[in-house]
Formats: sequence, C-alpha cells, structure tokens
Amino acid sequence: MTVLLSPEQTVHTGTLRVRRGQPVAVPYRIRFLGPADLPALEDFRAYIFGQLPDIDAYFPEAPDFAGLHLGERGVTLGLEAEGRLIGCAILGLPQPGMPAFVDDLPQARPAVTATAHMASCMVHPDFRGNGLQRLLVTLRTLHALGAGRPHLFSRVALSNPRSLSNLLAGGFLVRRVLVMHASGRLRYLLHRDLGAAPPAWVPGSERVFAVPELEEQRAVIEAGWVGRTVALDGPVPLVIYARPAETEAEAEAEAEAEAEGERAVPRDAALEATP
Repeated sequence: MTVLLSPEQTVHTGTLRVRRGQPVAVPYRIRFLGPADLPALEDFRAYIFGQLPDIDAYFPEAPDFAGLHLGERGVTLGLEAEGRLIGCAILGLPQPGMPAFVDDLPQARPAVTATAHMASCMVHPDFRGNGLQRLLVTLRTLHALGAGRPHLFSRVALSNPRSLSNLLAGGFLVRRVLVMHASGRLRYLLHRDLGAAPPAWVPGSERVFAVPELEEQRAVIEAGWVGRTVALDGPVPLVIYARPAETEAEAEAEAEAEAEGERAVPRDAALEATP
C-alpha cells in the first residue's frame, strides 16, 4: 500500500529550547519525507550510527529499509532545524505476508493489517533533551490511528533504556524479551493497544528487575506480568513489572485485601518462583 503524502506539508512546528545542554531558541518543523529526501535521510542515519557508543543499541537494517518507508511500506517524519535534518522517525505499516512485529506475540494476536511499527527514531545528539523522541512517538501514533491501525509495536535494545523509558511513558508495555538477528542481539517487544482501556494493576504486584536479569523477566512475563515503567536514577536501569487486573472489580477487591493486611494467594503456581 503506497501512502501518498506531500513532503511540502508541515505537520508540526515549534522551538527547540536546548542545544548541547545550553538554552537556545531554535525554530524547527516536522514534515513527511519523500523520495527526494532519501540521500539526506541516509546520510543522517549513517551519522547517528557512527555516534553510537554501542551499535547494539541500534542494529542497522537492510540497505533499502529507509527508502521502503517513504510511502511504500510506511511513512517517515523528518525534523528540520537550521536548514538541515536533525531527527527522523519511521512508522512501518506492514502488509499480509510481510514480516511483522506482531508475529512475536503469543496467540491470540491482532491481524497484521491492524498493526503499525514504531520502527526507528533518531535525534541529533546536539538537540537531545527537548522531548523530541516523545513528540515523534505521539505524531506517529496519530498517523497510525488515521490509517486504522490501533495496535502499535516497537522493539527496543536492552542497551537503550532511555528509548525504553520514553515508549513506556507513551503507553507501551513490555510483552516479550526476544533474541533478534543472527548475532543474538536482545530486544524488548513493546505493544500498545489503542482500542483498549489502559490496564488497571493488581496492587502490590510490582516486580523490579535490573535490565540484565533476562530469565527473571521472562518468568514474570510468562506468569502474566507486563513491564510498565523504567527507573533510570540508579546505577543500573530497572524495569518495573506489574500484573494487570482482569477486571476493575478484581483490582478493587485486591486493594481492599491489601489495605486490611491480608495477603493475596497467588493463583498461578508459577508465581511462587517469582522473585
């Protein structure tokens, strides 16, 4: 499905307030990129790859990845300031028969045509700290809704906790810990269902793990927990999991039990082995 969008249309404008940690007032605009923007887009992405302290944080895709997301398999937002590209964000719109992030969810899963991929987001190091990644998540979310795709997915490297934090703050949840690519790189699979109400959480069900604690995270995911937030203020990033309440009544009942000092009995024997 080719998406026809004029690259001359401005989607959003604003003012950047920080450059290299110093206060500034730099105007910017965001627009959809077109085929003519491909050389500048590829140069910018190559620059970002070259700046990464650990390439694991952003595994380079197939050579034609960027070009395919200029209308044929999705859309690409370009963020421009000072007459140059300083950010980009790709939204993939997978079609039947194409590889899709939803394939990594256990059954039952939504149809691939109801899904969209938050596939790539990059901001120039000079302009980080302006909230641009979260803004680009929001704009892509709105485009996905307009395309009739309420199930949003993303994959985030375990070595990239800042992006993980931004996506979880935007309503995504950790659903799996995956081994990606032939090199064995690790990724969180994130999912957001815009057609469902945000989950209510069973009080007191929080489990906290350092990012490297893979098997512990996989165990709680299998037992029904999902990752909901990240703590970045300590020496090691921590992912906080919680168990969604099946119903609002369940959440209220367990809250009352906790308030009375009662201890809820785990309903799944697998939970007894959970730290």
